[in-house]
Amino acid sequence: MIARFKQLAGLVLALSVGSFAACSKDSSSGPQPLPAPAGVSALQLSLTAIRVSWGAVSGASSYLLQRASASAPGVFAQAGGGLLGATSFDDNGVTAGLAYSYRVAAVAGSDTSDFSALATFTTGLQQAVISGDITANRTLLSDTVYVLSGYVKVRNGAVLTIQPGTKIVGDTNVAGSSLWILRGSKISANGTLAQPIVFTSQRSPGNRKPGDWGGIIIIGNGIINRTGATILTEGGAAGVAENYAGGTDNNDNSGILRYVRIEFAGYDISNGAGQELNTLSSYAVGRGTTYEYIQTMAGLDDSFEWWGGAVDGRYLVSYESGDDHFDWTEGYQGRNQFLIAFQSQRLVPRPGTGVFSSDPRGFEGDGCDPAVSGCTLTATGASTPYSNPVFANFTLIGPGQLAGIPNDGNGGVWRRGTGGFFANGIMARWKGIAINIRDAWTDSLLANYDSLNIVNVLLTQNGFNYDTTGAGFGQAPSFASDNHLVFAASVAADTLLGVSLNPTGLDWTPKLASPAATGATTVPAAKVGAFFGGTWVNTTFLGAADPSGAKWWQGWTNYAIN
Repeated sequence: MIARFKQLAGLVLALSVGSFAACSKDSSSGPQPLPAPAGVSALQLSLTAIRVSWGAVSGASSYLLQRASASAPGVFAQAGGGLLGATSFDDNGVTAGLAYSYRVAAVAGSDTSDFSALATFTTGLQQAVISGDITANRTLLSDTVYVLSGYVKVRNGAVLTIQPGTKIVGDTNVAGSSLWILRGSKISANGTLAQPIVFTSQRSPGNRKPGDWGGIIIIGNGIINRTGATILTEGGAAGVAENYAGGTDNNDNSGILRYVRIEFAGYDISNGAGQELNTLSSYAVGRGTTYEYIQTMAGLDDSFEWWGGAVDGRYLVSYESGDDHFDWTEGYQGRNQFLIAFQSQRLVPRPGTGVFSSDPRGFEGDGCDPAVSGCTLTATGASTPYSNPVFANFTLIGPGQLAGIPNDGNGGVWRRGTGGFFANGIMARWKGIAINIRDAWTDSLLANYDSLNIVNVLLTQNGFNYDTTGAGFGQAPSFASDNHLVFAASVAADTLLGVSLNPTGLDWTPKLASPAATGATTVPAAKVGAFFGGTWVNTTFLGAADPSGAKWWQGWTNYAIN
């Protein structure tokens, strides 16, 4: 019996093993579970958009995409609004700077795979290098930091459009890296109060210096008073300088600079021979161009410089310039209103990029320099058309008697046959002379032809308010009927005006009790017709700031020195 039982038990066991083996063989040949998608990746499309992609899964009819954010890293929710038929999805509307994790499952009927490995991405600024010529229309996007490497020139009638909030840096490893808008081409840098466009140094804050890059150069088709078929921009190095001679249209349009900051720019392109790139250089730029809400900061050479042309400007700020804040020559005819210049120190430039100026000034105005070809300045005549700009509602504040500032650091120098109309301004704390008329021809425009007017100006805390030598050149009696408000040098500019000159909290607004709060004159309508569509403001106050009005510089300017 026992033997018979063992035989039966062995048979049952054998049948069981055989049945199990047969069952296992059938399962291996049946439907397999869907594998999870592989190759999941995330790519930034903009600061608020991410493209998620993955590899196709054989047999899958659709995909389930889920997303979690850094604010709740373990909480996944469906993205895309439903099952997706494609192997990529553009996730629009994410928050810039926030990390997002994505996972994907494959779907086939009622079968859903496991989720893939995570792909995590944080949106942030991308970087792109621009070099050489731009010969076709191009747009720079605010989700990218652009590096200008070398002399970048927009030519061939191309338009360079720059989105609000975009940051462009100069390549500090390539000397003189700069942006040039050549004749016939345009720049459309139309920033906003909340999103200014910033041109600055590639170096990090605290390590930036004047001369870190070259600046912006615009060449238009406006009129200059130099003669000659070839007149080159500053920048004599081979292949760098551009011809700006022969312009015929003072209404020419080179584009828009609005809510733009230009920082730590400038470069001595001639190795000490006086050929410099400025922060913003305007060669024969016409009045069809828009300059509005522009700040230059910590430049190596001049902040704003105009060679002829007639481009208008308003709401311009120059902070800590290496040389002159506002400089014109060669027949400049533009009108400018609401301007600020502030100088408190001499900033040390980047080694090898240039040197200190020997004569930093608030204004430096020339008719035409007889030392260059095509200019005339004699006892009987000067190059025409005369430089004849309008500057109104300006606040020019210098560094006072700071050691290291040259004695020729004047508030304004008018020379070489320039005319112009200068009204409703403040000139304070200049170490040298506030109003300095340099030569007989310029003095004759002031005295005899009524082509140089400096009226309704407040002067205080300057080394000298007027010239002390010369045959009437800029001396006090020349302005006896021009309503100049002159205060003793012992009266501090900030006390007198009520402004805050502390760089940590600059405020250019005079108090209502300040003498700058009243006393302005009306600028003749003939001089400012069609200014920004006929919007010239005849103010009641002196200087750039309305004592009871908006602080137009707030929210988009910056006051850093490194």
